Amino acid sequence: MMEIACFITPHGFGHATRMTAVLEALQKRIPDLHPHLFTTVQESLFAETLEHFSYHPLSCDIGLVQKDGLHADIPATIKQLQTFLPFDTSLIDELAEKIEGCRLVLCDIAPLGIAVATKAGIKSVLIENFTWSWIYKAYLPEYPELQEAISYLAAQYKQANIHIRCEPVCGSSQADLKCGPIFRRIRTDREKIRTKLQCGNKKIVLITMGGVDLELPFIHQLSSRSETFFILTGQKETRYLEENILLLARDSGFYHPDLINSADLVICKSGYSTIAECAQAGVPVVIIGRARFPESAVLEKFSISKLNTHLLRQQDFLSGNWLGNLDQFFSTYQKPAPADNGADAVAKFLNQ
Repeated sequence: MMEIACFITPHGFGHATRMTAVLEALQKRIPDLHPHLFTTVQESLFAETLEHFSYHPLSCDIGLVQKDGLHADIPATIKQLQTFLPFDTSLIDELAEKIEGCRLVLCDIAPLGIAVATKAGIKSVLIENFTWSWIYKAYLPEYPELQEAISYLAAQYKQANIHIRCEPVCGSSQADLKCGPIFRRIRTDREKIRTKLQCGNKKIVLITMGGVDLELPFIHQLSSRSETFFILTGQKETRYLEENILLLARDSGFYHPDLINSADLVICKSGYSTIAECAQAGVPVVIIGRARFPESAVLEKFSISKLNTHLLRQQDFLSGNWLGNLDQFFSTYQKPAPADNGADAVAKFLNQ
């Protein structure tokens, strides 16, 4: 059995699903690969895709503290960073001992894993389309106290033995491998999912915030579009709110890449994993902008060029004003060629 360790930031679900996609591709090439996952992202998310792994609950990264799915809390982030950094040397020693016997340490994008790998004398791999040091720089003019964290984290990232960047990338930096978007593979045929959803011949609009809670004040307005079937993910329970409105809890049993593939339109925040999975399925996307989040502009540019994306202001999304434009979103879409999975390129590179 070949064992590796993975340190995964708990910021949203995108980094966890990206790591899962890489591990799935690696396990196809190395059937006896056994990953040890260090994170606080719920274990069930990994169990949806991976056949075997060990889960070690660990707060391994701060990232950005979120107020909700569209807004970060920078003062709260700074407060937590001041407690978390610099890394606790006793924690690094403990974790280095725990991963003894692992052949490799993968990090997306938690730099603690790089420090642990260095201590243990194990090769480390950074997988990213941005780093936290890059993200924090955008907030420096308003929060100069972030400079200490930026300098510390940038130094930690530089210690990685292998650096992999996946499109769409933020900023410019050298990498040992640059690959396309990384996504979890579609598993179930589109028509089978639509039958299971009991949506009939209605067009499906999937509304997803990437696993982070967000109050949706327009939700009852959706019933006015009776010819459209709306699915809202990340809800507290799975139930039909109306005949054409299905709320799905995180443990609904529906695999998110399959839901995206079944949809005629996806409305989402500008988040990496959802956009990558839309690129796989060739599904039209409406993106809710996050002007205060530095990655958003990069994801929006990529989506407009590759997926014929429409952009939606936060206030228009939350008010429900976009409902009048649904027909336009459907009719102006030109289906792109399916994207190649960057996870395969990463697996090939790491297994050579």
